[in-house]
Amino acid sequence: MKKNTTVNQSLSSTDLAACTTVAVDLAKRVFQVAGEDAQGKVLYEHRIKSREAFHTFLCNLPAHVAVLVETGPGAQAWARQLLEQGNQARILPAQLVANHRAGAKNDRNDALAILRAGRDGNIAAVPIKSAAALAMQALHRARQGYVRRRTAISNQMRGLLLEHGVALAQGDLAVSQKIPRVLEDPSVPLPGMLRELIDELLGEWHHMGERVSVLTGRLEAAANADSTAKRLMTVRGVGPITATALLAKQTQPERFANARQFAAYFGLVPDQNSSGEKVRLGRMTKRGDSYLRSLVIQGAHAVLRQLRPDSDQPDDRRLLGWLSRVGRKEAAVRLANRNLRILWKLLQNDETYRRQPAKSLEAAMSH
Repeated sequence: MKKNTTVNQSLSSTDLAACTTVAVDLAKRVFQVAGEDAQGKVLYEHRIKSREAFHTFLCNLPAHVAVLVETGPGAQAWARQLLEQGNQARILPAQLVANHRAGAKNDRNDALAILRAGRDGNIAAVPIKSAAALAMQALHRARQGYVRRRTAISNQMRGLLLEHGVALAQGDLAVSQKIPRVLEDPSVPLPGMLRELIDELLGEWHHMGERVSVLTGRLEAAANADSTAKRLMTVRGVGPITATALLAKQTQPERFANARQFAAYFGLVPDQNSSGEKVRLGRMTKRGDSYLRSLVIQGAHAVLRQLRPDSDQPDDRRLLGWLSRVGRKEAAVRLANRNLRILWKLLQNDETYRRQPAKSLEAAMSH
C-alpha cells in the first residue's frame, strides 16, 4: 500500500503552497512537523533538529498556512511569533489531542494527532496570551509554588513532632506560636538533633511566608492599577488574587455562548453520565483550570463565613437558604458558579456589579 506521506524529506516551497495546515509537536530542540491539504490528506512529514532551524522554518511559511500546536512549554511564544508574521496559530489542549492519537506515543504520531484534533470542531483552542498576561501568570505560579511548599513544610513539622508525642493543630497560628514554645521547653522530650532540624524547617517556613506576602502585594498593586480588575473585585468573593488570575488567563469570554458555558469551562457544573431518556447528574466535573476554580471556591467560603444570620439583604438571604438546604461546601460551589457567571458578564462590558437592594426585592414580591 502506497503511503501518503514523505518521511524525512525537506520541505520545498511547492510542498508548503499545497498545504493549508501544519501541525508541530513541540520540544526543546527537536520538532516534528506534519502538513495536510484542505481535504485532510497528509502531504509531508519532517523532523527539525534545532531551534534555529525551526525558527527559520516558521519565518518561511506562506501566510495562508495555519499552524497547530498543543499546550506545553514554548507554545505561547511560538504562537505569538506566528501571529506577528501573519500566520494563523492555534494552541490545542494536550489532553484532548491525546484522544486523537493512533498507535504508540511518539513524535510522529503526536504530530498527526494534532492534525486530527485540529479538524475536530468540538475542541476549542487555548487563547494566545500577551507577554504581560504571561508575566502576571508567572507571578501567580510562583506564589502558588511558595504556598504549596510552605504547607508541605508545616505538615512535615507536625508529623515529626507527633512521632514524639507532640500534637499540634492545623493552621499557621499553631506553627508560628506553639512550635517555638515546644523548642524552648526543656521538659518536652525531644532529641537535640530534632530540635535543630525543626528550628531550621521553621525558619524556612517563615521565609516562604515572606515570599508569599511579597508576591501577594505585587498582585494587589497590579489589581488596583487595572480598571477591569477593580470592576471584577466588586463581586463578593472576588479579591485581587482571583481578579488578576482571571485576567492573566485571557479566557476571551465572547467565545462562550452564555454564562453557564463559562462556568462549565472551569468545571463548576455537575458531571453527566446519561444515556437515552435517563439523565444522571453526578459530582462537580472539576475540568479546566484547577487553580482558578480553587480561588473562586475559597472566595465563596470567605463570603459564607461572614454571613449574618439576621441579615435582610436579598443576596445574604439567598446564601442562607443554600446553607440550610445543601450545606456549606455545596453552597460555596453554588456561589462560585454564580460569581463566575457574573464575571463573564463584567468581562464583556464596562459595568460594575451592584447587589440587589432589599426594597427592590420586596417590591418584586408584592406584585
